[in-house]
Amino acid sequence: MTDFVHLHLHTEYSLLDGAAKVDDLIAHLVKNNIDTCAITDHGNMYASLYFAEECQKKGIKYIIGCELYAVDNHLEKKFGVKNEHIVLLAKNKTGYKNIVKLDSLSFIDGWYGGKPRISYDLIKKHSEGVICLSACLAGRLPQLLLQGDYEGAKTWAKDMKGVFGEDFYIELQDHGIPEQRQILPDLIKLARELDIQLVATNDVHYIEKEDWEAHEILLCIQTKSTLANPKMRFEQHEFYMKSGD
Repeated sequence: MTDFVHLHLHTEYSLLDGAAKVDDLIAHLVKNNIDTCAITDHGNMYASLYFAEECQKKGIKYIIGCELYAVDNHLEKKFGVKNEHIVLLAKNKTGYKNIVKLDSLSFIDGWYGGKPRISYDLIKKHSEGVICLSACLAGRLPQLLLQGDYEGAKTWAKDMKGVFGEDFYIELQDHGIPEQRQILPDLIKLARELDIQLVATNDVHYIEKEDWEAHEILLCIQTKSTLANPKMRFEQHEFYMKSGD
């Protein structure tokens, strides 16, 4: 059995942000005897079918998910509204259909500023069969804690637990980023106060640690900048597919 399962992972289909090619990912899983893995691409599910088919051939348990861009009202096209991240994983076929529905609506109705966005109310409406993780620093829960709004964060977490029940998890990450380490104690405190389970993830954007340079080039292409003067950079090189240790 795998001692650790990656539940937050971006393939090449997290366009110009993920550097983990699906074929390379499958090869890595086989080589390291990893029997279970999830994919959670940004705002789309392009890799889902191919990943599932290839995993099935190799006897690997696949978990299909998506890291959606969430807002209060995806129909509102208003400059300055921040897109928040939220991770959804399919627990079963119903959950898969619900995530597909949400992702489709995010493109059809919610597209704005180059991103497919979806409303929290719709996420709650299509929650059956779905596991929800509170996401990275760009999620609402971490953002509220970074703003010093512990009570607001608690209210939001309680609301999500009311929707997803035991399928809502508070996500813990540590890539050496100061803001992550700042809020980790509060995330744990919240989980204990509200009896919400914790899950550790590593926000995988590339497979091997040395792949960080290729990933940085992707980010430069995305932001129309150069390595000498990048507009976006992951300061830490910890976004690779780590072992359980």
